[in-house]
Amino acid sequence: SYMHVPGYVKNSSDESLLHQWQTMGAIGKVVVPPLALIASGTHFLNSYMTHTQPQHYRFMAAGVLSFAILPYTFMALGPTNAELASREEKKENSPDYGLRNLDVKELIDRWSNRSAVRGFLLLASTIVSYDAMLHLTF
Repeated sequence: SYMHVPGYVKNSSDESLLHQWQTMGAIGKVVVPPLALIASGTHFLNSYMTHTQPQHYRFMAAGVLSFAILPYTFMALGPTNAELASREEKKENSPDYGLRNLDVKELIDRWSNRSAVRGFLLLASTIVSYDAMLHLTF
């Protein structure tokens, strides 16, 4: 999202921008949670399988980082998602008064920056897991 949002923001029409966000959001809601659960489940399984080795904690940390995407999405992106959805549906009553003052492009930029944290959580999870695998002893 952090890489494709600048292309979206170049659109001159707020309606088109909201429609594109809605389309990508719908895809993300279907794809991202199962992938996060699969990644975290795999790390937790590796943690269980290496419970007698020091790498056990690294795999557990990788699992927590992967799983953290889900609550982070609800807490950090939830208000922005709700505001964008209400604008897409052309509702006047906004759930967050602070976001009501932002224009659509500012909301999309805000969403993009906060969404990038999810990518960093996955990257950190991958690095921690890879480090654990490099130090495994069989």
